[in-house]
Amino acid sequence: MTTLTATFNPADKSTPGHYGASQTALLLLDFHSLFVQKAAGPAGAAALETAAHMRTWAKSQGIQVIHCLVDVNAKPFPTCKDPERLAAFAAAMKSGGAEEPAELLGGGGDEATFLRVPGHVSALKSPGLSDYLEKKGLKSLILMGLSTSGCVMRTAVMAGDAEYVVTVISDGCADPMQEVHDIMIGKVLANRGYVTTAAEFQEGFAKSAGGQ
Repeated sequence: MTTLTATFNPADKSTPGHYGASQTALLLLDFHSLFVQKAAGPAGAAALETAAHMRTWAKSQGIQVIHCLVDVNAKPFPTCKDPERLAAFAAAMKSGGAEEPAELLGGGGDEATFLRVPGHVSALKSPGLSDYLEKKGLKSLILMGLSTSGCVMRTAVMAGDAEYVVTVISDGCADPMQEVHDIMIGKVLANRGYVTTAAEFQEGFAKSAGGQ
C-alpha cells in the first residue's frame, strides 16, 4: 500500500504532491441530482457531502474546480450500445434530476462546466475539456463522482493514458453495489493512480509542495 508520504512526495513528479494548486484540478463527475438520489445507491448522499466539502476546500486553496456532466439535450452517438435506451434516460432526466445538487453550486469563484453526449463515459470525452486542461497548465487531476465503476473509472484510465497524475477520492465516489465500489477502489483504481480519502488528500497536500 502506498503511504501518504509517498503519495505526496514533492520530489516525485508522478505524485500529486509534486504539483501546486495552479497545476491541480478537482473534477466533479456526474453529480446529477437523480444519480445522487437513485443511481448511486445508499452511499450517494455521503459521497455528495464529501464532494461538497472537498469543493469548498479546493476553492480555498486556489485549485481549479471543474464540473463534468452528461448533456441530456444531446443525442447519443449512433454506434454506442443501446442508444435508444440512453436517449430515453436522458429525456426522462429533463423532467427532473439533470441538475447538480445545490451543495455543489454557488459560492462564487472561477469554476468550469463541461458536458458530454450520452454514451461517452469518460469526462475527457467532453468537448473542450482536454484543451482547457492543457491551456490552464493542469497536470494533477482529483476525481470524485458517480459512479465509481462508471465515469470515475473510465475517466481515471483515460486521464492516466493522457499522462495526467490521477487521484481518486474514495469517500467522494459511490456505486450502486458497495462490493463493486470496494473492488474498484481497492484493486482497479489503486493500480491506475492514487487513491485517498478527502481528509488524507487535504493533509498530504498541505504538507507537500502543493501546499506551499
